[in-house]
Amino acid sequence: MTGPIADELPYDPAPPGASAMLESLRGIGYSPAAAIADLIDNCIAAGARRVRVDFEWRGPSSIVRIIDNGRGMDRAALIEAMRPAGRHPLAPRPPDDLGRFSLGLKSASLSQGSLLAVASKVEGGGLEARYWDLKYIEDVDSWKLLRGMPPEIASDADILGKQRHGTVVVIARLDRMLAGKLNDDPIDRDRFLKLARTVEHHLAMTFHRYLEGVDPRLIITINGEDDAQKIRPWDPFISDHRATTPTPVETIEHSGGSVEIQGFVLPHRDRMTSAEFAKAEGPGGWQAHEGFFVYRGRRLLVAGGWLGLGPGRGWAQTGVHRLARIRLDLPTSGDLDWKVDIRKSIAVPPPSLRGRLQSLAENVRRDAREIFAHRAGVSRRKPGQPVVRAWTPIHTSRGVTYRVDRSHPSVRHALDAVGDRRHLIEEMLAVIEATVPVQRIWIDVSETADFTAPKAAATPSVEENAALTSLYHHMRTELKLGADEARARLLGLEPFSSYPDAVQKLPDEIGT
Repeated sequence: MTGPIADELPYDPAPPGASAMLESLRGIGYSPAAAIADLIDNCIAAGARRVRVDFEWRGPSSIVRIIDNGRGMDRAALIEAMRPAGRHPLAPRPPDDLGRFSLGLKSASLSQGSLLAVASKVEGGGLEARYWDLKYIEDVDSWKLLRGMPPEIASDADILGKQRHGTVVVIARLDRMLAGKLNDDPIDRDRFLKLARTVEHHLAMTFHRYLEGVDPRLIITINGEDDAQKIRPWDPFISDHRATTPTPVETIEHSGGSVEIQGFVLPHRDRMTSAEFAKAEGPGGWQAHEGFFVYRGRRLLVAGGWLGLGPGRGWAQTGVHRLARIRLDLPTSGDLDWKVDIRKSIAVPPPSLRGRLQSLAENVRRDAREIFAHRAGVSRRKPGQPVVRAWTPIHTSRGVTYRVDRSHPSVRHALDAVGDRRHLIEEMLAVIEATVPVQRIWIDVSETADFTAPKAAATPSVEENAALTSLYHHMRTELKLGADEARARLLGLEPFSSYPDAVQKLPDEIGT
């Protein structure tokens, strides 16, 4: 700045009130799962390979404890870590540092309980411990970080005695978790342990790229440290399923660092087992998880949604595009450009990237909608072979209507066969088209738990089989097609595309 330096300007000191500030940090809006994920970010930044999360039931004195085997902290580093905003958010950070505002440890922990204690030790060093006690801070209203461990949870730091280095974080007096209702009874105990399962599912999603592989970068256990307590990663893209369709990986250069994007069209329900389908749904459900999965340093920030892209107010999550999921990787240096918030739950695309992101999303949405709308018929055809639909959507200023495609070979065959009585079929089709219960169909589909249209039968109905035989005979005798060509055309027609076995069984020789 020009003129007098800052120290020469007249001023009045205005430090924030300790009690009011720490109480304000509690209201940022963390869920228990998001809060614990934020604490695990610190474990990763400390080089931890194993993290243990314990929900320990002690009635009203229950605690949450996170233990890691990272580098640990000496006295100075621990005090700095416990200081709110101890590091400037604009200061450069290494790629594996998932922090940003130096508030996560304090705000995430205190959002769940009013007592936060941290004990840590480095290789060859002794145990260091500090804690924030909001009841004490309220009494003294001063920034007094207390030394040691609180007497009520002193033994919870003993676990570090078995480690050469690492850190343990203990959150106690859980007045904000489960609305602070933790009575010493079976009902509240079950609620507490059920919350542990919810947190487990969230961590399996948030850190799935750290947990994947034969030799994963990170192992997280919950309520124990045996293999049975390991959190299994949840892959939102079902990458190893043979029916998943990925787009090529694309790298986009940007001032905030290059971003990487890849779309995935998930398999239709018909191509998955019941167990695969249930797992693919994810913690939030199919509709909530359609759209972008935004990662920062391979850690998940946003688990679905369209980031405000699309015309008007942007695309909504309707379930129609539930099979569309797009991986978007951000560098840790791009927080300002992407408006990443303290909770690491929001990312907003920079204006310069919105056009490219929307273009790719449109392609993935189109393919996903096609598979969702037309069920197994799409996935049973040969790659690249188009399917002729019986219904055609007509977009008008009043909305979308649907018309029977008169060029569909089955429809055209019927119209041609009746000669001068063609108008009777046209009149019947007009009535059908005018009364398609679109709204009712949508309500019925959306109320179905898995948004799934009725599964195509393995074999055609009697009526469908009659239509198949009639059209095949017409193709062979009147259109003079060979048997192989006629069968190939039928495989490209709805609904026969859903019955490849029945089509292939049509005889080479037909009667006249």
